[in-house]
Amino acid sequence: MSILDGVQKVLTLFGTGATDLSFSEVAARLALPRSTASRLLNQMHAYQLLDQDVATRRYRPGALLSAAVNPRVPTTPLDDACSAALDRLCEASGLTTYLCALSGADTVVLKRLNGAHPLQVLSQPGAQRPASYTAVGRALVSRLSDAEFIAAFGNDTRAPLPTTGRDTPRTVAAMRERVAQAHAARHAVAIDESMPGVGAVGAAVRDPATQTLRGLCLTFLSFQVDSSTVNALRSLVLGEVGALGRQLGDPYWTT
Repeated sequence: MSILDGVQKVLTLFGTGATDLSFSEVAARLALPRSTASRLLNQMHAYQLLDQDVATRRYRPGALLSAAVNPRVPTTPLDDACSAALDRLCEASGLTTYLCALSGADTVVLKRLNGAHPLQVLSQPGAQRPASYTAVGRALVSRLSDAEFIAAFGNDTRAPLPTTGRDTPRTVAAMRERVAQAHAARHAVAIDESMPGVGAVGAAVRDPATQTLRGLCLTFLSFQVDSSTVNALRSLVLGEVGALGRQLGDPYWTT
């Protein structure tokens, strides 16, 4: 097996749903000798195709892949802090969690963790959707200045937005109203909107040193939760993202 064959097979494991893998899992799933698997993973790590958790020693897709998939959204030191918060959200909730950024009027998935109870409908890293469709998108947009909002959505409040499902904002004016609500609440919730049967809670942080903006969210099956569970998930997201914001010195979270 050539090195490129091995790289393709390892990346396919991540492309079909794995979010992190141990050395033993890679060797077993690809039926590789342990020495071959070790050499392959070490080389992929050395060339930033894979990252390795220093505590668990498990591998995840690396920074170089993220930069290639999302050329308009370069990775930053903020992403490391966000990834740690995403890990905690995933572990505490057992749900699928996402790290996202804005690209114009769209959200871009930078990272996904499946959790113990992953949804069957998953967005892969690199996937883009209109920010108006999602909780994390509206949370991200709620952190924009007025000038940044106009640059992304235009100044015509009657202009239509892409719509899908139910209850997603249909005009720029409706989007402004929804993001104002998200800004005041410091988070956004979407339940049975762009995807029937799916709910999400999202919030956003901004690094005051670089103005880099990132959103974190968790997703769930809406028919499996009641209002008290949704409120608990709100508190979990607000707790983790708020703590991250205070750590960064984000004024939105420190006042």
